[in-house]
Amino acid sequence: MPVGKTVTALLFTSLLLLVGCPVILGAPFDTPVFLVIANLAMVVPTLGCFGYAFVRRSRRGPAIWLGFAMLSQAAGNVIYSAWTQYQAHPPVPAPSDIAYLGFYVSAAVAVVWLARGEQGSFPRTVWLDGAIGAAGAATALAAVLSFLHSGPRGSSAAVLVGGAYTTGDLLLVAMIGGLLAMRGVRGGSIWVWLAGGMAVFCAADVAYAIRLDAGIYAADRWLSLGYMVGITCIARSIWSAQGTAAAGTGRSRTMLAIPMLATIAALAVLGIFTFDSHPVVMSLATFTLLLAVARTLVSFRQVQRLSDARRQAVTDDLTGLGNRRSLFDHGAQSLEAANATDRIALILIDLDNFKEINDRFGHPAGDELLREIARRLAACVRDDDLLVRLGGDEFALLVTLAPTAESREIAVGILDRITEPFTLDGARLLVNASAGVAERNDEAVCIVDLLRCADLAMYAAKGTHSRAERYDPQLDHANRLRLETIQDFNVALENHELVLHYQPKIDVASGAILGAEALVRWQHPTRGLLYPDAFLPIVEQAGLMHAVTRQVLEAAVRQLAIWRSAGLDISVAVNLSGSDLLDDSLADRIETLLDEHSVPAEALELEITESVIMFDPQRARTVLEALRQLGCRIAIDDYGTGYCALAYLRDLPVDELKIDRSFVASINTDPRSTVIVRSTIELAHALGLQVVAEGIEDQQTLDAVASFDCDHAQGYHFSRPVPAAAFAAAVRLGAIEASARPVLVS
Repeated sequence: MPVGKTVTALLFTSLLLLVGCPVILGAPFDTPVFLVIANLAMVVPTLGCFGYAFVRRSRRGPAIWLGFAMLSQAAGNVIYSAWTQYQAHPPVPAPSDIAYLGFYVSAAVAVVWLARGEQGSFPRTVWLDGAIGAAGAATALAAVLSFLHSGPRGSSAAVLVGGAYTTGDLLLVAMIGGLLAMRGVRGGSIWVWLAGGMAVFCAADVAYAIRLDAGIYAADRWLSLGYMVGITCIARSIWSAQGTAAAGTGRSRTMLAIPMLATIAALAVLGIFTFDSHPVVMSLATFTLLLAVARTLVSFRQVQRLSDARRQAVTDDLTGLGNRRSLFDHGAQSLEAANATDRIALILIDLDNFKEINDRFGHPAGDELLREIARRLAACVRDDDLLVRLGGDEFALLVTLAPTAESREIAVGILDRITEPFTLDGARLLVNASAGVAERNDEAVCIVDLLRCADLAMYAAKGTHSRAERYDPQLDHANRLRLETIQDFNVALENHELVLHYQPKIDVASGAILGAEALVRWQHPTRGLLYPDAFLPIVEQAGLMHAVTRQVLEAAVRQLAIWRSAGLDISVAVNLSGSDLLDDSLADRIETLLDEHSVPAEALELEITESVIMFDPQRARTVLEALRQLGCRIAIDDYGTGYCALAYLRDLPVDELKIDRSFVASINTDPRSTVIVRSTIELAHALGLQVVAEGIEDQQTLDAVASFDCDHAQGYHFSRPVPAAAFAAAVRLGAIEASARPVLVS
């Protein structure tokens, strides 16, 4: 049995045997036997309090003071039963009164000690609730006493003694009422036992005060029983559990009911009494109402703050749009309110290469870009649409579509609007974005489903460079494959599963092999040899391109060292990604790598796509100049597919242009392609640049670029990309035999 229950059983069994049974059986109150039994009954709660202080460290101070309170009450009983009651005219106050009044002082100290450790853990409203509860309890008790007292019919000394008892009762009731208002029953059963004991004790005191007021300076057996019940409950309280106060959260209805009842009691008192007849009662009631008004004002301010906090909780601080919580809260409400026939679509928009913008221009400029994107998006939506920023550079738009509207076309129109050129820090900037669209249907019936499906469609748009895609169930398989690819690729980097194949670069005039372009492949343990388009877009989205470039550069330079030691004096070209141009340590790492393998810098050619240069020309210029100072050759790959103009190339440290295969392959069938290729070669030569024609598939195409004085050529007409050993053997023979291209596994 728990200690608290054991103590309860002992205390109340002793009370019943020593006091309760004689009272119930009608034993004479003033007999010596009853008085001795009543005095002995006080020993049990007194020992209970001091015993707790002896065996427990927690609450030792309050236990000792409650023990002194019990001891004062016991001393008063002994003095009264042994001396006061036998006096024909006992003095007022009697020595027993002085001992009895010591109970209030000790009990008040114990209550304050119990609550002292929690003073700093409550907010202002809880303290106000406590003050209202205390004032209300004091008001109610004062009102009751004012009704019961008919006037000072006893001696003035007797009235003063009765008033002292009443004041002590008011003090204890106010303290317990305030603490209950602050803590409630969640504060632990200690406060329930303490409040109950004090209530019974004070009720007995009120009855005794009424007897004193009537000139009857004596108690009876029922009053004694009331005192003993109250004392026993108070002693039991110290053995109870004391919970942790919940500072301002999770407050029970009981805790809120106490200040409310106190306010109602004060209003009732003001409605019944007048200032002239009961000034003390009216003062307490007025004070209670003033506290209630203060509590109302504080509550009003709290409601305002809660409203602001609620608004901030669903608002993105940067853009002022709704945030992810807003999408889940308001979006769910919109779906519930919509009819079953309404077409609801979620458009998820993600900026491309936003990290590079932050790295190049700084986070303040990136924030301003996001704010401008938000303003443009807000201009595209209707009043009943929901526009939010999910975080980072992701935005979502929940719209209701017209019956004939095409969701993907709407997404493309929004992308056209928000990707118009920006001016950022004085620079004109083009920002691309991708969008995924998901409509409410059997696969997506709630916001979570719509967001998942739109996310898959958005990644599909990024992977295919189609700008916008609509969700298709087949994307679930593609997404699983993407996640598996990312997971497997991390293992591939650790196990060095990336391999290089080499495609020759031919001198158009002589047919000699000048060098090779290193093209990465992934020798997957289960899916076979994978070509770049099967994994590089996914790898780039996952932010792993730095690791890929590092391994490709190491493998290419290591192979160059092997070939040069074998007498093959050729160069190798390696492709760099956009993220590589943001790596300030790139030139230093390449220099260290070349020195480690004793390879001259001019043997390594670095290819950068046109779109990467146009994304951030100034940053590209800085990195390219560092690479040029190192001695590496710089080539612009896939020229013609982006927005780059030869005016930019005039200011960039570039050695070579590689015209994209999309123009070269149709040079004999499309007059416009012929003009583009021929004019590009002429202008490049005028700028001192060499030109490589990519995608040479047949002799007719080779003859055509030769007639335009193109310098170099690449393509399947000469060779498909081959492993290093096959490439070296072909170079020694002076020609490259076409080899069967590995089957792409996906």
